[in-house]
Amino acid sequence: MASSTPVTLCCLLWARPGLTSALNAYEDAVIGLLSDHGAKIVQRAFGAGSAEHPHEVQLYSFPDQAALDGFLTDPRRLELADERDRVVARTELFPVTVPARSLAMISGVVEIDWASAREANRENWDDRAALHEQAYGLDAFDDPDHLSDVVREDLPVLSRFVANGSITGLDVCHLQCHIGTDTISLARGGASVTGIDFSPAALRTAARLADRVGASATWVESDVLDARAAVEGEFDVVYTSIGTITWLNDLDRWAEQVHALLKPGGTFFIRDGHPALYALDENAPSLTTRYGYFGDGRAQQWDDDSTYAGSGTVAHARTYEWPHPLSEVIGSLLRAGLRLVHFDEGKTLPWRFSPRMVEVDGGFAWPEAERNLIPCTYTLVARRD
Repeated sequence: MASSTPVTLCCLLWARPGLTSALNAYEDAVIGLLSDHGAKIVQRAFGAGSAEHPHEVQLYSFPDQAALDGFLTDPRRLELADERDRVVARTELFPVTVPARSLAMISGVVEIDWASAREANRENWDDRAALHEQAYGLDAFDDPDHLSDVVREDLPVLSRFVANGSITGLDVCHLQCHIGTDTISLARGGASVTGIDFSPAALRTAARLADRVGASATWVESDVLDARAAVEGEFDVVYTSIGTITWLNDLDRWAEQVHALLKPGGTFFIRDGHPALYALDENAPSLTTRYGYFGDGRAQQWDDDSTYAGSGTVAHARTYEWPHPLSEVIGSLLRAGLRLVHFDEGKTLPWRFSPRMVEVDGGFAWPEAERNLIPCTYTLVARRD
């Protein structure tokens, strides 16, 4: 009787000279057969093939030995044998054990109510707070002139659209502020800042950092979708950046909060990951669309115990995100009564979205040959008249 124990394999692949792209294409075809056998690719990474390192590393998981046997004898796979012999110089295949919580994959597109999704996300972000307190390099803020990389990039753009070309003396509301590094940086720019976040653990970390470095900020625990009711007064600037609104299901409600928080004549600023970027398969050997660009109200369910900073893992791995095309982002702000005054797209990110990205000044970018093919971020400035 065949074993029902799951089988996870690691495959190392070396290309024949000059045939790395052909190897990747061959593997694309083979990997495309996995789902027919109940299997999935867990991770796929790419190397330069130098110093005996492989050109490609794969982890894939089968539900049992019978599924693996079916894949190995699949006639479609066997028909590719000649191409395999042409492009593959060397292969190493061996079983591995991967902790279940490390199989970070999208679990599907699901119907889920906002309250349940919000609670799962809050637990995840509570877990991230302690990890990010270690991974963000907070000691740098002991230097009173230090600003976060995000604010250092955003501030010159934002300053062009506020009175006197500076946020000094302005009231700023920072939505989705997390552990406060950008909030404190805005305060160091001279603003009176209120940071809003739904994670109490993140806000405790933010408050500790502010107290330690002598920064003045107000911290408010609230969903961004309820931000107007959570704070008093109106603001000269409402700011959010970066990796923010995919966590929200209702951009019309979000935009209404932004409008209501702003004083007449106030400025809204957002820089965020580009929805075209988020549609890409981060582990593909080329720019390949995998996820939906347009949303339909359903959430993407993810099971991922890692975070984008540091090597620690979270206890609450399941999260929910919503794709929002640019038309929805801009349309929601216009419907709320804001006027668009600036729009731009960028080629770098402050985190490594894909293992193929390379480190550049200001963050990470696609390899130079691909850098002009797809945007990584967008920046939008709008005004309440």
